Amino acid sequence: MYWQQIWFLVNMVFVALLITFMFTHRSVSMARLEQNEQKVKSAVRVRNTIGIITIIAFLAMIASFLMNMRVNG
Repeated sequence: MYWQQIWFLVNMVFVALLITFMFTHRSVSMARLEQNEQKVKSAVRVRNTIGIITIIAFLAMIASFLMNMRVNG
């Protein structure tokens, strides 16, 4: 039961981060349309940071799911 709860919470965090990543990607696209280099650089930095955190959350979700399957069958 413990690993199911961990997997569920990590899964929710991953989905929230993925949605945030999509919004930050949109902000990069909008900044490029405005042709504002300062906004583009800032938005790309934020998008890359959120992307890395999202990948880490995805790996944590995989690990907790596999542990849940090992423990609970």
